[in-house]
Amino acid sequence: MKEKLKEKVIVFVDLDGTALNSNHEFSNKTKEIVKKLYNKGHLLIPITARSTKDAIFQQAVNLGLDKLKGIAVANNGTHIYDFKTNSFIRSSTISQDMLKKVFEKTYGKIGKYKVHYFANDKTYVYGDGENSRYWSDIMKVDYKIIKSFEEIHRDINHLTIILDEKVTDEDIENFYKDFDFVSQQLQITQYTRRVYELCAKGINKGEAIQYILNYYNYDDSNSSIFCFGDSVNDIPMFKVAKYPVAMGNAIDEIKKLAKFETLSNDQNGVADFIEKNILKEGD
Repeated sequence: MKEKLKEKVIVFVDLDGTALNSNHEFSNKTKEIVKKLYNKGHLLIPITARSTKDAIFQQAVNLGLDKLKGIAVANNGTHIYDFKTNSFIRSSTISQDMLKKVFEKTYGKIGKYKVHYFANDKTYVYGDGENSRYWSDIMKVDYKIIKSFEEIHRDINHLTIILDEKVTDEDIENFYKDFDFVSQQLQITQYTRRVYELCAKGINKGEAIQYILNYYNYDDSNSSIFCFGDSVNDIPMFKVAKYPVAMGNAIDEIKKLAKFETLSNDQNGVADFIEKNILKEGD
């Protein structure tokens, strides 16, 4: 990097497709780089769509953030945890009234809507699905098939709605019309033509970054803010961080927003960039 960095550097990293390799593990090099960053007084903060239990109490711990007294973000920003105080600095859930309306709108609509409700340590679904069960197994959270709204016993942080495999433009237009009722409390984020996330209005990775910067009283005047990502839900943070870095495996939309590009997640892209462009500063 040609630009001189501030004394404090804050690095926000997505997990899947970014800091984690394709086997859903952190490399030893990544773990070493995280420790070096903290030893120099900087911060690395994982920020992911993964559920709270996994993102904070498994993945962040795997990175050693519990010992380093760092911060971790789950569910694209609904839950933010500070290991220094061992407490959440934010914990946002969807109201029971709104959840019930979504349930009544979608349950029994086989082939039209698949819905996944994500709690801190549990995923609720209407039927067994290969992809949803796979991710529940990866995150080591419980997987519960429900037949009534009353079976949802946990607070729900966010949910996804998956449309039919042969979804048309008209289907998508009708979906937005059908779910206009959520707009007072929730926002809809499109991941693909089929997959849509519903979470508390205003919360996304970019907003979460700003929330954390305010918490620490950091901004561009006293810190250098980086972010790394590869996919659609990373776009909001690429619009907030001064130094957005796209992974080599990132989608084109992310690469267009990036100031820098690094190697792929399977080539230690995050660790390689930090080592060459951040840790060398001041050496």
